[in-house]
Amino acid sequence: MGNSYGLKGKGVDLSQGPPKRKRDVERIPAATETPVGVAENAPSSSGWHSNKYLVHDLNPTCISNNPDLTIVFFHGIAFGTNDEWKETWTTRPTNNRKECICWPEKWLPEDLNNNVRILSLSYDSNIVASVHNDVIEIGKNLIQSFVTNSSYQSLWDGPVALIAYSFGGLVLKSVVVEAHKHVHQKPRNSLDKKVHKCCETFLNNIKGVVFYGVPHAGGTQYLLNYFVWQHQQINTLNNCATQSGLFKNLKSFNPQMEHLSTDFKNVVHEDLNIYAFGEGLPIDANWGILVPYASAIQLSNNNHYKIEDANHLTICKPPSKDHPSYFLLLKCLRICMEAH
Repeated sequence: MGNSYGLKGKGVDLSQGPPKRKRDVERIPAATETPVGVAENAPSSSGWHSNKYLVHDLNPTCISNNPDLTIVFFHGIAFGTNDEWKETWTTRPTNNRKECICWPEKWLPEDLNNNVRILSLSYDSNIVASVHNDVIEIGKNLIQSFVTNSSYQSLWDGPVALIAYSFGGLVLKSVVVEAHKHVHQKPRNSLDKKVHKCCETFLNNIKGVVFYGVPHAGGTQYLLNYFVWQHQQINTLNNCATQSGLFKNLKSFNPQMEHLSTDFKNVVHEDLNIYAFGEGLPIDANWGILVPYASAIQLSNNNHYKIEDANHLTICKPPSKDHPSYFLLLKCLRICMEAH
């Protein structure tokens, strides 16, 4: 299998040249319904908004042509704000420190090294969006507009780690599965060949995946009720909310999501480092556990941990560097760096 640690299949060595440095926030054009290609200037298709798809560089001081590791973060469900890409990954306030920081931006360059690319994605994850918007479509969109975007292709030549919270874990799995489909489709033209090579390199260089509170087997009814309640608080709930694709993705015993998990397990190599964190507390006395521990750790390969002092909202918000939700992640990322 050579140096293919992440996914089944033979690895491909691509040389795309040095990564192009962009401004801290790179707008991703929305995907179209045209044949798959490198969507650099694709217009918005019906139901999609290009301003919902952004890449945020959390370590712009990394100027190396060959980063030691590229880390990509996937956020959860949106509640009427465009800052999920950052708010998801903030620390919890403590008695000693009330200020919350974006820990991937502050801590990871300090504890790994500065030669690490750290990207946080934005995408449309509002459950009151169009009924046509679901996790599969988001995954397809990110393949076209992010993974195969020429601005980022060279990053996939080195080791990659994918980190997701809650619904973002479903998006992560969709991206991996959709990339695998492109690898196994027969190229029809030179553009398809570029996409094929890019996706194959991306997949073969995934060295680690980390899931925080991801409802692989669906969440409890508390999860759905909580999301509906949150949207009611900000007056964004409409009659179509419970019919939206994203809402249906979160239901228990969802055949589409079961197939997604099965496809993901069939695609990734059995030795891929997969870490999973589950919540140990309900949000408060009015809500039970939102994602059952068995659902959260479904895809982990022995690296699964219950964070006893965290609920679903705080599971990816470590209060300090010595908290297990952070130092165990750091362990996984260091293994990823050494695997290349």
